[in-house]
Amino acid sequence: MKLKMAIFELTGCGGCELTFIMLNEKLEDILELYDIAHFKMISSKEDLHKYDVAVVAGSVSTERDLKVLESARKKSRILLALGTCAVHGGPQSLILDEDLEGALAEIYGKKVPKEMKIFAGTPISEYVKVDVEIPGCPPESNDLFQALVDLAHGVVPYKWDYPVCLECKINETECVLVKRGIPCLGPITLGGCNAVCINLGIGCIGCRGPLPEDVNIPSEYEILKSLGISEKTIKRKLRMFSKRVSLNDHEKNLYK
Repeated sequence: MKLKMAIFELTGCGGCELTFIMLNEKLEDILELYDIAHFKMISSKEDLHKYDVAVVAGSVSTERDLKVLESARKKSRILLALGTCAVHGGPQSLILDEDLEGALAEIYGKKVPKEMKIFAGTPISEYVKVDVEIPGCPPESNDLFQALVDLAHGVVPYKWDYPVCLECKINETECVLVKRGIPCLGPITLGGCNAVCINLGIGCIGCRGPLPEDVNIPSEYEILKSLGISEKTIKRKLRMFSKRVSLNDHEKNLYK
């Protein structure tokens, strides 16, 4: 008997949802394991009852997002956060909550309805229990495929816990940060992407979010500063994809 799956979209660009479509021929394998009960990107079909797996993409940025998320959690046995917005907050978390009112006024003037409550992009785990997380902007299709297959067979999906730098060493790729002076967040960013950007000679921008623990932000900060990058730019780089990087806490350690 097939499992029932639903895909929900919160605030985001839609790239994570496209990961399903980019499964290509592997999508047929997924459809042998799951019935898709809800996925607005590909169908107007709506079955808003119970699900075995609910996949949520995007961050919580509006009250509508929060209601959709809470409903998905209530109706699902397993909730999977798909993509960096869902896992870490995404680029929309770059504006801190205390700066949000000013940012909205700058963009919309006085046209923003007072009753429209908007949040700075927030990871969905701050509101509900999340069972599986697949980071990436967008996430790797193979990671999504393997996670869905594992869940269908009762296996706990793999969880990454190492930095992008490890993949550079495995690939024997020259360090662009140390050897070439190219800004790179690989030392503090969660691996799993096979260091694809560094393989192409481009520094990691941190799109998979920070490592879960033991992240030496002060050291990365000093290295980037030594390359002549301004403090403001460094802060924006560190916060680009994750609300979970608390700059204030790390800045306290910078000048001890």
